[in-house]
Formats: sequence, C-alpha cells, structure tokens
Amino acid sequence: MTAIANRKRTPSKLRWLASCSGLFTLFLAVLFHSLAVARAGEAETFQNHVLAIGDCPPWNPQSVEICRHSIEKVVSAFAPRLEAGPDSLHMLINEGASAAALKRKATELANRLGPEDRLFIYANLPLGLEETTKPDTAPGYVLELWAEEKPATAKDAIGDGTWISVSAFAAMIHAIPAGKVVLILDANNSHAINLQLLENHSTDLKDRPEALVSSSGAGQSANYSADRTISLFAKHLALALGETEGNLMEVIQVAISGTRQAAIPICAALKEKNGQSDTGAADCNQVPEIYDPSEILGSFKLAPLPEQIQN
Repeated sequence: MTAIANRKRTPSKLRWLASCSGLFTLFLAVLFHSLAVARAGEAETFQNHVLAIGDCPPWNPQSVEICRHSIEKVVSAFAPRLEAGPDSLHMLINEGASAAALKRKATELANRLGPEDRLFIYANLPLGLEETTKPDTAPGYVLELWAEEKPATAKDAIGDGTWISVSAFAAMIHAIPAGKVVLILDANNSHAINLQLLENHSTDLKDRPEALVSSSGAGQSANYSADRTISLFAKHLALALGETEGNLMEVIQVAISGTRQAAIPICAALKEKNGQSDTGAADCNQVPEIYDPSEILGSFKLAPLPEQIQN
C-alpha cells in the first residue's frame, strides 16, 4: 500500500518541482533585468569634464586674444558633443592660466573626479626648452604659463614655480583619478613631446585608458590660421566637432585632415615671406598625430549634432 501511495504522489511532486523551476527562472530574469538597469544607471551617471588651459604671455609675439579665441572656440564646440554642462567646464585663460591656478584646479579635480568620470584636457600654450648643464642629459620642455614678465631662464621659472615642467604636468594629470583621460596638446613645440608621455611616466596609472593628441608631428611646428586669429588645429578641431557625426576618433581624424590641407599654403607663404628654402627650414607642413593604445577615442561616441537631433 505504501509503495502504491508513493507512486500516486509522484505527479504532485513533479508539479511542485516544475513550479519551483518556473519561480527560479522568473527570479533569474528579474535579477538580470535589475543588473541591466543598474548598469544603465551607471552609464547615465558617467560624467564628462573639459579642462582647457591656454595663455599667450605678454612677451609672446602673438596677441593674447589668439589663445582666448582658440580655447573658447574648442570648448564651445566640445561641450555639447560631450554633453558637459557649465559645472563640468574648467577654463584657465591668459591671466587665469598661471602655474598656481593650474595647481589649484588640478587639486580640485583630484578631489572631485572618480572612476566614473572622463577628463578631456585641451592645452594651448607655448612650450619652452629647459636648459641642462649636464652633457649626457637631454633637455626637457616646460609649460610657459602666465607671468607678467618672462623669467630669465627656464630653470629659474621652474625653481620659483612660475612655470611647470612637462613631466610635472604629466604627474599632475595622473594625480586626478578620472576613469579615462584624453590630452590634446596644441602648442608651438607640441611635436617635441613624446607621444607616450602619460604612459611612460613614473606615476603612470597602468589600468587607466589614456590618449594623447599632438597638434603637429615629429619635427614640425604648429601654425596659426591664415588670418592669424586662432591656432590652425583649434580651428579645424572646432569645425570637425560641429560637422562630423560618429566617435571622437572620427572627429579628430577629420580635424587632422583639415589641418594638413590648410597648412600647405600657409607654410608656403611663410617660407616665401621669410626667404626660406626647404633645406634647413623649419617644417611647417603640419600633420597632427595620435597616440591611443587603449583605443578610447574610437570607443567614445559623441552626442549627435543639433540638426540630427531635430530631424
């Protein structure tokens, strides 16, 4: 009788197991949905920040308005494509781009940003050569930040905190714990900067994706626009941001192409004006370069252009 009774209860057990299986499947579905929503929420809270640094010091042959124009043009084009609001835009221009101001801003960002933040740095300023008295030591470069008078030497400027060495600038960037960093260096001697500046620095954050864009290639000088109101690369970067859909890599490649084409007649006119031949002359045929080992430029899709949103 007991065996018969047990056999009669078997269908009930199967139904109970089936019910439990259904509940478990539902639980997994709800769990996965919750995780997906959480991940989407994290993506929505990901914050883009823009730090723009630019100065044309009083001793610089170019007007201070060129640096202001370059910074404002790039930032006004970048902000909507990065969906960065006023609270995420940080601009240090001319008198506001002193070494002390840059250190304060870097400290502020170091205390404010975290792994969920992306930092885009656009630096438009002169780079000076740092003197060295040791024959076996290669001279480095310094950021010629704002000062009322030009320091006697780069060594003096570094010593009294008026200027910052490029190496110290890289260390400053690494002290900001943002999840991703893109540095766009648009300077007179940007070609002299090692494209692996951030990656090979002693304080490198090994696990953080970083990219560096130089406004000119090795051995090249950077140009101003034909009307000398803005840096040539700033002009074409702003144009590309205002006209090109897609990811940041595609935008920068358009800016590089525009800069390269525009530099050809500008360079020819400069050589003719200065009576220079190709032999021994500075290479003003400007072709910007990219160093992006983590491929973060291609993975970051910019917000649609305004006209595309309207359509």
